[in-house]
Amino acid sequence: MSLALLCLCTVGQTASAQTPKDSLWNSYHLTQLPSEIQRAVAARCPAGPVAGHYFATYTPATIVLHYEYLGCRNGATAVCRDGQCLRQVYRDVGGHFRLERSFFAAAYQ
Repeated sequence: MSLALLCLCTVGQTASAQTPKDSLWNSYHLTQLPSEIQRAVAARCPAGPVAGHYFATYTPATIVLHYEYLGCRNGATAVCRDGQCLRQVYRDVGGHFRLERSFFAAAYQ
């Protein structure tokens, strides 16, 4: 009975837009990465990196960095050329992430 009431109460309600809990470009996206990857990214952006929501994508054993979603606090932009941006694949090797490969791929933007 309570399930039926719940269903009746929600009929007619519309979904509302939600604002993101954090800004698109922020350093929080980087602090979630393993320290060895954080250091590698910081070396590319000494002024301080900021990353978008999809800068890092995860599988159980790898982390892929999508550099079109990386910016620097001094205004420098991603590592891209001719519509392709740097990708780096890091693999978990004994609890530490090591760079497995780097390549350029079509930007998702």
